[in-house]
Amino acid sequence: MATMPDHSAPPGPRAPFPAPAPGPAPDGPAPDADRVELRVHGVSGGRPTELLDVEPAVRVGGDRMAGFFRWRREPDTETVPGMRREIFAWGNLTSGNASRAFWLLLLPFMLVNMAYWMRPGRVDRGPRGLRRVAGNLYGASVRLLALSLTVLIVLAAAGIGMDLVAWQCPAQAEECVQARPWLAFLASPASPLSDPGTALLIGAVLPALVVVVLWRLSRRTAADYEVADGRVPPEPTDAAPLSRSGFWNNSETMARLRSAHIAVAMGTVAALLLVPALRYDLDAHALGVPVLPGSWVPGVALAVLLAAVVAVAAVSVLVPGVDPRWNARADLVCRVLRDLTSGLTAVVVLYTLWPRPGWAAEGRLPGATEMLNTLFTVQGVLVFVLVGAAVALQTADRAHGLTAMRGQAGPATAALGVLLGGAFSAALVFQGSVWLSGCGALATEGTDCLPLAPPEIYSWLQLTIALEAVVVLLAAVFLWVRLRVGERAQEPRVAEHYGRSEDAPRTRDIASAWAGGRLTEVLPGVLLALLLPVLALVGLALRSVLTGGMEAGPAPAASAVADGLQGVAQETISTMTGVGSLIGAGALVALVWIGRSAYSDRPTRQAVGALWDVGTFWPRVAHPLAPPSYAERAVPQLTVRVSHLARDGTNVVLSGHSQGSVLAAATVWQLPRDCLGRVGLLTHGSPLDRLYARYFPAYFGPRSFADLQNRVSGWRNLWRRSDAIGGPVRLHTDPDDRGGALTVVEPGEPLTDPVSYGAPPGEARRPEILGHSSYTEDPGYAEALWRVSVEGTEVTEREAPVASRAEERPPQGP
Repeated sequence: MATMPDHSAPPGPRAPFPAPAPGPAPDGPAPDADRVELRVHGVSGGRPTELLDVEPAVRVGGDRMAGFFRWRREPDTETVPGMRREIFAWGNLTSGNASRAFWLLLLPFMLVNMAYWMRPGRVDRGPRGLRRVAGNLYGASVRLLALSLTVLIVLAAAGIGMDLVAWQCPAQAEECVQARPWLAFLASPASPLSDPGTALLIGAVLPALVVVVLWRLSRRTAADYEVADGRVPPEPTDAAPLSRSGFWNNSETMARLRSAHIAVAMGTVAALLLVPALRYDLDAHALGVPVLPGSWVPGVALAVLLAAVVAVAAVSVLVPGVDPRWNARADLVCRVLRDLTSGLTAVVVLYTLWPRPGWAAEGRLPGATEMLNTLFTVQGVLVFVLVGAAVALQTADRAHGLTAMRGQAGPATAALGVLLGGAFSAALVFQGSVWLSGCGALATEGTDCLPLAPPEIYSWLQLTIALEAVVVLLAAVFLWVRLRVGERAQEPRVAEHYGRSEDAPRTRDIASAWAGGRLTEVLPGVLLALLLPVLALVGLALRSVLTGGMEAGPAPAASAVADGLQGVAQETISTMTGVGSLIGAGALVALVWIGRSAYSDRPTRQAVGALWDVGTFWPRVAHPLAPPSYAERAVPQLTVRVSHLARDGTNVVLSGHSQGSVLAAATVWQLPRDCLGRVGLLTHGSPLDRLYARYFPAYFGPRSFADLQNRVSGWRNLWRRSDAIGGPVRLHTDPDDRGGALTVVEPGEPLTDPVSYGAPPGEARRPEILGHSSYTEDPGYAEALWRVSVEGTEVTEREAPVASRAEERPPQGP
C-alpha cells in the first residue's frame, strides 16, 4: 500500500484554501476505466446541489463571508480528473419532515434501543457457557426495560386522564367545579357522566390515544423505511457481524415486538379500568352490601385472563429474532395476543360501566400507585441484571481492551433512558396536576383550589431532576476547566508544529481547537456523572422498603436527619423538589418550542435531526416504538447502487464523512461476493474507531476493521487533531488474531488544521480552523482519493481474501 505524505510537518506555500478546483494528481497514469466518487455526507447534510458543488460559480479565494468566484469549468466538478462525482443524500430520513422534530419526546425509547447494541464482547454464531448465558440475559434485560418504558408512558397519560381528571376531581366535586368549571360534566353529581365507571372510561381516552398514536407512528415509519430488493447475500464472517444477510431487514422482528408492546400497553389501560370496579365489588361482597349477587366473579375471571395475556405478551419480547421460523411463529402469537387484549379490553369496559349503586370515587385511583411503584422496582432490578451481564461478557472476551467504561456503557445508557423516561413522566403528571388544581406551583390551599395528589414516586423523580441539573452544571464547569488545561498543554505543540510563538493569539486559538478535539475522551466520565442522581433515587427506594412504605415526600426523607437539622433538611428537599418540578416543566416547554420552530425553520429541523443521526443508526430490535432507523433504508440503497456500478466495470470509491463513513462501512460489509475487493473506501472525520468501536464493541473494532480492509481495494482515513468526532482507525494485522498487534489505516498522521498559520499568498485572512467540517476541500483529500482509485484499478478477476476464509452459513439477522 502506498505511503502517504506526512501531514503533520509544517506546511509550505499552498494555494488559497479552500479551493474547490481539484488538486493535481500524484505521479502515475490515470486509469482508463470509468470511475465514480460516491460521497456519503454526515449528520445534517446539506442539499444535494450543495454537496455536489454544481453551482455555476466556484469560489477560488476568500471565505464564506466574502470570497472570489469564477465561472465553473467542467473539470471543477471533479475532485480527481476523469472521476465523476455522485452524492447519496440521506439527510431527509432524519430531518426532512417537520413532524420528525417531535421525535425528541421519544428520546428514552431511543437510548434503551441503543443500549441493546452496546453490549461488550463479541457476537458470533454459537456462543457457549458463560458467554451464552450472559448474552441472553443482556438482551432480555434491555427488551424488558424497553417494554417497561412503554408501560411508563401509558401510566403517565393515565395519571392525568384517569387518576387526576376522572377519579380525584369527582371525589372533590365542589372544589373541582370551582377550580375548573369545564369539568362539571364529570364532577357535578347531577351529571349523568359523573358515575365512576363512566368517568373512568372518559379518562381512559387519553392513554388509549397515546397507545394508538405510537402504534400508528411505528407502522407508518416502518413502511417508509423498509427496502425490498433482490440483492445477492453478502459474504458473512464472524469478524464482522454487520456482514450478515438480513441484518438491515428488521421488519419481522419489529412487527412482533410492536404487537407485544401494544398488547401490554392496552392491557395496562384495561387493568386501570378493571381494578377500581373489582375492588368495590370485592369489598361490597365482603361487607354484605346488597349489590348484584356474584358481580365479583366475572371481574376476577377478567383479571386472571388479562394478567395471563399480558404476562405472555411480556415474555414474548424475549424470543430472539435470529431464526426466521421462530420469528414468524412468535409474530403470529403476538398478533393473537394483541387482538385478544383488545377483546378483553372491550369486555372490561362493559364490566366497568355496569351499574353499581353507592360506588363513589375516593382518594387516589386504586391500583395506579401500586402499578407505578412495582414498575420502578422492576426497572431497578433489570438495570442491576444488565450490569452483571455486561461484566460477564466483558470478562469472557478480553480482546476489546478499548471498550468504553469497561463494558458498562450499555447499562449506563439504558439507566439514563429509564431515568429520562421517569423524569418526563413525572414532569407531565406533576405539571398536569398543578394546572388542573388551579393552585399554582407554590400555593397549597385556597377557596378555588383543587388539592390533587399525584403518586409520591413522582416527588422522588422531581428531586432527581433537580439533582440532575446540579450535575449538569458541574459537568459543564469540569469540561470548561478541562478545555482550558488542555489548551495550555497544546500551546507548545502548536508552536512547534507551525514554528511560531506560544504567546501569540493565533497559537492559543489553534491550541483551543486541538484541545476541544480531545474532549470526546471524557464522555465516559460525563455519562457516569449523569447517573449519580440515580444513587439518591435508589437510596430513597431502599429506605422505603426498610420502613415498609412507598411514601417519598420531603418529610420521610428528612425524618432520618438529626432533630436539630430536620427542619433545614426538610426545607432543602422541599425546595429542590419544587425546583425539579419547574425544570421538568421548562424541559417540556422547550421540547414543544423546538418542535414548533422546526416546523417552519429548516436549519432548526436539521439540527434536531442531527441528534437522531447517531442514535437512530441501529435497527429497532429492542424498542419498536423508538424513532426509525435510517440505516435500514440507507444501507440497502447504497449496497444496490454500489453493486450495480461495480458489476458494470466501474471503479467505485465510497467516500464517507462523519456518520456517512459508518454507512459506507456498513455498505461494504453488505456487498455480495463478486464485488469484494472491487470498491475503494475513503473515510474522513470518521467516528468508526473513536465512538463506534468503543461504545459498540460487539459490532465494530479492530477485528471488524481488519475484515473491512480485506473487502475493499484500498482504504484511506483522514482526520484532524481539532476534530472532536473523527480520529484514526485501528485494526488488527490479522482479523483472526484476537490479541494481534494494532496498526492504523493510512494516513496515520492527522491533516494539518488550519492548513497554514498565516494568510496564504494572495489572501488577506488566515485560513479558518475547520475541525469536523470541509474535509473534501482539504488538499490532502484529492490525493487520498486518487490513491484509493488507483488501487481499485489494480484489482483483477480474483476472490477477495475474506471470501476464501468464510464458510457458507445460513442468512441471519440482528
